[in-house]
Amino acid sequence: MTGRVTVTGHYAGAVSRAAAGVVDLLLIFVTFTLGLAGLDLLTTAFFDKSFRRDPSAPLATVGLVVWSFVYAFTSLAITARTPGKGVVGLRVVRADGRTARTGRLFLRVCVFPLSVVFFFIGFLPIIFQKEHRALHDLIAGTAVVYDWGERPAELPGPLSDFLQRANAPAEPPPSGGPS
Repeated sequence: MTGRVTVTGHYAGAVSRAAAGVVDLLLIFVTFTLGLAGLDLLTTAFFDKSFRRDPSAPLATVGLVVWSFVYAFTSLAITARTPGKGVVGLRVVRADGRTARTGRLFLRVCVFPLSVVFFFIGFLPIIFQKEHRALHDLIAGTAVVYDWGERPAELPGPLSDFLQRANAPAEPPPSGGPS
């Protein structure tokens, strides 16, 4: 058996990115709901005004959008990954692999809704493009790669062996007779 193949630095695929997105969506909704419940508790205690009796669905929607932006941008600006990406082992970098600056990450978060509108069609390039970059990545000049930090992510031994055999140069055929 040869050494294991690492995936650190390789472009993240659709399944990994979708898993990170699901974790992030859950965290956004849970933290927003808990924050709203806490705010409701405080306003009820101090001002005798409850959000539950106030039909402010548009205000709650705006609050959710603002919270989603704050969640995504601050986590990307600080660590180049959202908590969901951290769980899956992904990091956002510039398209050339260097560290993405705050302005580029801000643009990425701002144009993310373009990937969602029109039935999530902006995510199709993740499946069909070599670098697995979504529309918002293409616009912002970013890419998502596997990165587990100090501990490199490795493929299981049998899969590493298979990939190394598949990528090995072909051996020349044996010579055709005695010399």
